[in-house]
Amino acid sequence: MIAHAREHRFLVWSLLSVTSAMAIAQQRPVAAMFGDDQKRGETIALSFSTVEVAGARTADAPVQIYLTAGDLARAFDIPAFRPGAAIVPTNTELLITAPSPATQAVLVERVRKQPDVLRDLQDQIAARRAQPRAPSAEPGLLDIGADTFVAQLPRPAVKQAAGAFPKSVCLIATDFPKGGAIDRRELFGQDRVRKGIAGCLAALDASGVESIVVPLMGAASSGLQANDPAFEGQRVLKECRLLNSLAGIALGIHDFAPSRRNIREIGVIQWDRELAEMFSLPKGTRLAQAAQNAYRAYTEQVKLALRKGLNGEKTVAADVDGSCNAIFSVQ
Repeated sequence: MIAHAREHRFLVWSLLSVTSAMAIAQQRPVAAMFGDDQKRGETIALSFSTVEVAGARTADAPVQIYLTAGDLARAFDIPAFRPGAAIVPTNTELLITAPSPATQAVLVERVRKQPDVLRDLQDQIAARRAQPRAPSAEPGLLDIGADTFVAQLPRPAVKQAAGAFPKSVCLIATDFPKGGAIDRRELFGQDRVRKGIAGCLAALDASGVESIVVPLMGAASSGLQANDPAFEGQRVLKECRLLNSLAGIALGIHDFAPSRRNIREIGVIQWDRELAEMFSLPKGTRLAQAAQNAYRAYTEQVKLALRKGLNGEKTVAADVDGSCNAIFSVQ
């Protein structure tokens, strides 16, 4: 009887495991990652949200927007979460091995493990670099926020084993190769970012992509801010930069939406480690409750910025009690 009971329990557990695995497999990758991130991020549960954006035609299914707190690396490394494409920050010279922006290393480190794919990516970049540069007041191959570069990983003629990266990537310049753009806030106006995001989405949609992830970009803070999250002024500045980034991304989705044909889901990734640094202070400390209150207020502002952007409206300083005037006034 005991043996039969154990067999029964094992069979039930196995069936539940298979059912769970099948449920994840049947979901689109961004939706699957969103659900898994929610289970992992109980302390930042307020950072998750979903929104539907109407299709280009009445009969079209809406595109699902997932605002998640997670890690871009998980979207690449876990096959069930891997999207068809990603929008990834780069620098103004398309130097993919440069130290800035740091987020591009998430992609490059994985592509480097496939030498043929890396070589093909570098060839695609070289072809772009050889093209005439449109007149611009800014130095570099790409203007920050507005200019983009789409690459296949790899192109069809190149054979590859399975790699921990999507099949297509759209790179948006968010920094100079050696850094420093974060101090030039005019380079991160919401109208700039919306242009870059809309351009990436249009190009990836035209290639037939259905699932896309994009991290918040142009929001990195200095070492002082990263190491001093409890200092009110530093944290608020960081919040404003993140809100500004999300607002620009949402505006870009709004601008792209009327022409959409293939994209079914877009995941906007807030880095969970960054949120933890900003708001997760040890329980029982004097600042812990204040940090939680600040986190709750911040998430409300995030969802407002997302909603306004998807409606085609900019997020302004008045939307966040004027605390972001130094960031939002530069547009």
